[in-house]
Amino acid sequence: MAGDTNKPVISDRRYREMTAAGLDLLDQGVTVFDRNLRLVACNRTFLRLLDFPDTMAEPGLPFEAFIRYNADRGEYGPGDPDVQVSERVEAARAFKPHETRRRRPDGTLLLIRGFPLPHDGFIALYSDITELDAKQTQIERQQIEQEAAIERRTAELTRANAELTAAIEDNRRITAALRFSEARLRQITDTIPAHIAYFDNQWIYRYANRSYAEWFGWTSETMANQPIREVIGLQVFEAVEDAVGRALDGEEVSYEYSLTAPDGMTRFARSTLVPDVGPDGEVIGCFVHAVDITEQRRTFSALAQAQKMEAIGQLTGGLAHDFNNMLTVVMGNLAGLRETLPGHPVIDEFVDPTLEAAERGSTLIKRLLTFSRQQPMAPESVEVNELVLSMARLIRRSVPGNISILTQSKTDQLVAMVDAHQLESALLNLALNARDAMPNGGALCIESSLEPLGRAEAADLELPPGNYVQIAVSDNGMGMDGATVARVFEPFFTTKKFGMGSGLGMAMVYG
Repeated sequence: MAGDTNKPVISDRRYREMTAAGLDLLDQGVTVFDRNLRLVACNRTFLRLLDFPDTMAEPGLPFEAFIRYNADRGEYGPGDPDVQVSERVEAARAFKPHETRRRRPDGTLLLIRGFPLPHDGFIALYSDITELDAKQTQIERQQIEQEAAIERRTAELTRANAELTAAIEDNRRITAALRFSEARLRQITDTIPAHIAYFDNQWIYRYANRSYAEWFGWTSETMANQPIREVIGLQVFEAVEDAVGRALDGEEVSYEYSLTAPDGMTRFARSTLVPDVGPDGEVIGCFVHAVDITEQRRTFSALAQAQKMEAIGQLTGGLAHDFNNMLTVVMGNLAGLRETLPGHPVIDEFVDPTLEAAERGSTLIKRLLTFSRQQPMAPESVEVNELVLSMARLIRRSVPGNISILTQSKTDQLVAMVDAHQLESALLNLALNARDAMPNGGALCIESSLEPLGRAEAADLELPPGNYVQIAVSDNGMGMDGATVARVFEPFFTTKKFGMGSGLGMAMVYG
């Protein structure tokens, strides 16, 4: 029985609000555009530095709208605005790293740095370096003057040195602010629900967000500058080596792979490698984007199994009804023949054996109808613990002495609406299967408990929410392999030798 999975989830709206609030804390302008050059996010510092109205912070606004706005107000100097817009939009579509300085008409000097994102799109940082540039220019001018008149202007040199020290301190503070901003950006990247990494053309990881590193049992810090094979292990490396080589040859590659996680579970991922092409056209590395598809695979597998069992049930039910109709006629005629010829030798020799075989066939048909869930049920109020104890005594007589039988209950009294006969048959079938799985002895445990089902759990089991009695039958026998588990509820499927079992016991339990 699954546990409670109703964990709180941040809504998309709240997520966007938190992201916007975080970006607004930065003292740099930030913009993020997607592969279609449409705005994903920006902060207020960006709007302020470039004098854009607040209305242009709307997600989805095309990159061209910002360029057009600048061109129309003469931000790019003299020239044809259409040409200015076209050239800049075309350059942006290349999604290449870039850094430039631009002097605005009001004299503000901006440092603009752009970084491509996985699957195209880019993020740009805008820094106001007007004061820093002015101070650097002033320092350079003062140093030239001081070198020319160092002996006669010692006093001025002392003052200039003081100014130089102040400027260096300003530069240190700016550098620290940039590092802080980069750390905040990494924090944002680490919250993205995807595995993101980058490796160079020497097959060395240069970056990984937290989820990617933890996927392979590393941290972002320890994973940096490590070879791919060292990080992902031989099992995964052999599976993805060809894809990595093709990506470094310039091909965008998508693939799926599995790995044994640090917790021992097998997990599956879908990964895409996007080549990073340098200015000279050479591939200098690859961006990695991967998602965990383990739960998706499990869901698809469970759905396929449910559809398969439903189809088998429909087919089995239809056949059982047809055979039941035929057997009813046969059994009726045999019963009539026995009444018509009482004491006749043919009754003992032919009629009675045939009637017994027909009755066994009728019993099998009832089991098939139980599997297909078409057998009428007679639910009644049953004290489950008492029923389990009663069945344990009955099962005791059906299993060898080297098998111990244990009953446990987490609740003193468990009352449920069930068909007692069907429940007893299900427990007996499970117990007999457990007996056959422990030829050398072992332990059989029947445990009953009260389990509440929430809305999500109940929907998975096609039940209304509420409290349900759960009966768990377990043993420490030889177990089943994956192929057997996949078919265990199919009618007539059995691992026993011919004539040792009908293959309908577990099918009845399923029904």
